[in-house]
Amino acid sequence: MTGARTVSHDFEIVYAEQDVDAATVSFTGRASADGLGVVVTGDCPRCHGSTASEYRYGLPGTGTKGLWSKLTGTARTEPDPGSVVETLRQETYFCECGHPHPQLPGNAVFVGCGASWQVRSLIVEGAP
Repeated sequence: MTGARTVSHDFEIVYAEQDVDAATVSFTGRASADGLGVVVTGDCPRCHGSTASEYRYGLPGTGTKGLWSKLTGTARTEPDPGSVVETLRQETYFCECGHPHPQLPGNAVFVGCGASWQVRSLIVEGAP
């Protein structure tokens, strides 16, 4: 996580699929444990729980389409480092705090409060 938590996790917020204003707190991106993606961490702007989302290189929307694949016949395992931050700022993030908030549907894709947002402040370690 980035910085000290100023608001504690609100476990009582009822689950609701809700697009909230762009997160004003800072999020941090770090290489995944296997080095094949980026894990973006921060606090959900709705329930304030710690959340982490992993984005794998080589999946749609992660910069592997194009000339490199055509020339080599393979997808790159890492996108252009200069595009990582911009790509991650365009993503929609979902609360993945891991707490089953009240009224969480059984078929919910993410275990959290249901919030989605875009990140304004993102620091990706190792990116230019």
